[in-house]
Order: sequence, then structure tokens, then C-alpha cells
Amino acid sequence: MHRWCVLLLTTWIFLAASPVAAQSARTFTLDFEGFSDNLAIGEYGGLTFSPGWRFGDVRSGRYNAPYPDDCPDFGGICAFAINGNGFARVSGDGRGQIFLPADVSIFRVAVATSEALTLTAFATDGTVLDTVVVEANIFSGRLDRVTLTAPKNYAIAMIEVSGVRDTWLLDDVQYIVLPLQRAQPARLVLAQRVVDAVQPGEVVTIGLVLENYGRGAMRAATIELPFDDTALILLDVIPDRADVWVSDVQPGLVTIRTGSLAPVCDLLTINVRFQVRDKVPSGLAIGRVAHLWYRDDLTDGAYGRSNLPRLTIGVNTVSVRTPELVLNGQTLSYAAEGFAPGEPVGVWYNPPNGASPVAVTTVRADGDGRVSGSITVSNWPTGEYTLVLYSHYSQQTFVGAFPIQP
Repeated sequence: MHRWCVLLLTTWIFLAASPVAAQSARTFTLDFEGFSDNLAIGEYGGLTFSPGWRFGDVRSGRYNAPYPDDCPDFGGICAFAINGNGFARVSGDGRGQIFLPADVSIFRVAVATSEALTLTAFATDGTVLDTVVVEANIFSGRLDRVTLTAPKNYAIAMIEVSGVRDTWLLDDVQYIVLPLQRAQPARLVLAQRVVDAVQPGEVVTIGLVLENYGRGAMRAATIELPFDDTALILLDVIPDRADVWVSDVQPGLVTIRTGSLAPVCDLLTINVRFQVRDKVPSGLAIGRVAHLWYRDDLTDGAYGRSNLPRLTIGVNTVSVRTPELVLNGQTLSYAAEGFAPGEPVGVWYNPPNGASPVAVTTVRADGDGRVSGSITVSNWPTGEYTLVLYSHYSQQTFVGAFPIQP
């Protein structure tokens, strides 16, 4: 049961290796050094600046900032601190925007200002992600460093700086690009594994298998397992994890709650045992569909269901079933139903004369518990073949024969 998950996880890790490697943060720092004073800032260091932004250079002597160690044009008293010689400012009304590339999660900047200066981070849809107000810090001899951070599932698309004209400057802008770790959905399978027939007085075990094959975590789940209480007596519920418990038992219904399941093939098994009542009439079908409610990082009310077990009192039904097979020219089409929605189903064929089986694929049943596909049979040796579909969790087997003619 676990082998298919291991193979899938190995494949997924292999395919995802490059994207994962690219997830490491990339940090970019702009120091505004080396540009002519009053030169317009357009595109710089991967950022786009709105009209009005200018490079500043204290060596021009036009600013009340230290060059080289004092402020010669301002009586030796420096109002603004900077790091190096260059900085950025906005001429005009003191308001400007900085547009960022995709997937910026953190924006940092050093600020010197004579009036309160507001910095606001926006998402692409205009949502305000973060806001910082820097109070006046002139004559302090320091730059105040501030950070704006995007919350989970958001990126900073634009920074707006709002202050009084020519009374503030920015230096040492830094932004961090980290591809978003967006919330991913859980994808759950709830399958019932039972025998086909049971006799009065016997103990029957219904194995519930709950698997999360999605990219997001399942946070919690509720399973409702109906049963015919005229035919069955609930004995016990035995999970293979500690964070699974029975929350309610009513006539004909047992409710089970679970903790979380990690993404990509995390699963748990719950064995529910019943005693079959004496004198239950032969031929009574007692299989019931189980229902599932769960929450993940995207929803609190996702729903699922299990397969319908073909469990009958006293009738020896055949556990091997027949798929629908259609051989049209060089194409064999197959279909079968009755699986748990999302359940992995292995497909292989047996060649003639006792040759070793040949694996075709492993697929997941659709939302209706159905599997279908096709196989090209061109150039196959003639003879009688069988196609096999085997469900990994409900453990149902479908076998169909088909000939390859000369």
C-alpha cells in the first residue's frame, strides 16, 4: 500500500528539484552611489521609480549632509545622515512610488527625515500589506532603518513614500525576492477495505484508509461511518495514530475525528470492528458509503466520500470483478468503477503463456470513483491476454480477458 506513495513521492521530488532549489531568497541592495547629482531615477537595480525621483550626491555641496566630514555650506551643522555619498529623494510634493519585481517579500530602507515620513507597501490589487511611519530624526547623526514585510500568500508590488517636499532622503534600499509559498489544497482519499461476504455471528473489520495526496496539509478531518445496526454491533475502533479518536456513537453511525495529515502521500488507517448479529437474513447488503469533512489552508468545509463496499451477509460473492474492455483496432480501452474517489489504481497486463506481468500505469480514480484509459497494442504477439486493475486501498481487483489476433 505504501509502495505507490513512495514511488510517487520520489518522482515528485525529482521533478520538483529545480523549483525547490530556486526557492532560496535573493537579496538585492541599492546604495545609490556613483550617479550624478540631481539625475532622474527611472529603472535602477530591478526597481522602477515614479517621475520625480532623483539621485543625490552630497559632494555637490547642495545638501545639509556631511561632506566630507561636515557641512561647509550650513555652518558645520549637518541635518541629514547618509551612508556614503549617494542617496535618493523626490523633488516636487515629496510623494513617490517605487515599483518592485515579482515575489518581493521584504523591503528595507534607511531613512533620514525632518518631518514624519510614511512608507506603505501595496499588493498588485491595491491591498495595503504593511505601513511604517518614521518620525523626524534630523540632527541625530543616524539613519533609521525600517522594514516592510508581506504577509503569507502576498507579495509587495509597490512602495509609496509620502512626506514633505525636500525634507527627507532614502539610502541603502534592500529588497528580498522569495517565490511565494502560496497555500495549497489537500487532496484526500477515504477508502473502505472489507471482505465481500460475512456470516452471522462473525466479526468483520472495516479498514478505513485516509490519504492526503495533495500539495497542502490537511489540518483536521471528520469521518462519519454509517452501519446497519440491525445487522452489526460496533465493537471497537483501532487507529494507527494517537491523534485519531471516536467523537460520537449513535445508532447506525460512528463519528471519528483526526488530526493533521502532511502533504504528498501521508496516510492513516483505522480499523473498525463489528460483530454480525445472529439470525441476520442471508443476502442482506450491509455496505455503506462513509463521508468525510475536512479543512486545509484554503477551506474549512471540504467534503469527500468513500467507495461503497460490496459487503453481503452469507453470500459468497466473487471478489474479482470485470472491467469494461473494448478492443478497437490497435487500441484497447478500459474502464471500471466502484473505487474510492482519488484512490490509486494499478494497471497491468498478463501476456500469453505465463509470461511475466507488464506494468502499464498507476492512476487515480476520478471524483466518481471511476478509472478509464487506453493502451496501444500494436505489434503485440498474438494470444490471450488479461488486463488487471487493482485498487491500492479498497483492494478491489478487476480482471478482463482480451485476445490479440494474428
